[in-house]
Amino acid sequence: MRLKNLLVTALLAGLTRGHAAGQSIPSPFRFFETKQEAGAFVGWIAPGTGRFEYGPGAGPMVGVRYGIELSGPISLEGVAQWIPTTRDVIDPRRQEGSRRIGEADATLVGADVRLKLSLTGPRTWHHLNPFALAGAGALWDLAKPAAIEDDLGEQDRFDFGTAVVGVLGGGVRWFATDHWIVRGDALLHVWKLDTPDGFRLSSRGFTDVGTSEWVNASSIGFGVAYRW
Repeated sequence: MRLKNLLVTALLAGLTRGHAAGQSIPSPFRFFETKQEAGAFVGWIAPGTGRFEYGPGAGPMVGVRYGIELSGPISLEGVAQWIPTTRDVIDPRRQEGSRRIGEADATLVGADVRLKLSLTGPRTWHHLNPFALAGAGALWDLAKPAAIEDDLGEQDRFDFGTAVVGVLGGGVRWFATDHWIVRGDALLHVWKLDTPDGFRLSSRGFTDVGTSEWVNASSIGFGVAYRW
């Protein structure tokens, strides 16, 4: 009788374990083992053009990116990008409302370094990895002056020069496979526009104009990358 009871107990225990195992739910989290990634992206950026509207305007954005996981949720990435766009040519000698005399090319090239924080750590949630980032870099305009600017004096010509850029934003990575990801970013860029001396002359009616001003640029980007 005792042997029979032991056999029944063992059988019931085995059935209970099998039923529980059958009801287990796989975790939606998955660790990724790869540490580096490199890829390309495209997007659109819409900068502020400043008080007098001579800054570069909205345009497409193309770039490349390299990233490396550091420790835990922290990673570092470097970005280089190209923004072919245009800017208005403004003549400060004219009356307000009639100062725009044409348009010039603006070929912006930039590079920056960003610190990225993974919101799910070194793992994905349903293959998704949301993140926040912040960084800094520089931006240059490689376009030559437009012919329409020949009539402007040196003090009246806007020159983008070299701008220090701050970047803040976030996005999400989708780990399609162990090595390929698709990524989307929504960012805020901040840089300075230097004010030409001709836009600060009180004899022309300009008042309270500083030597430079900060402008914001919002952007969205989508890309793919390979991880290893």
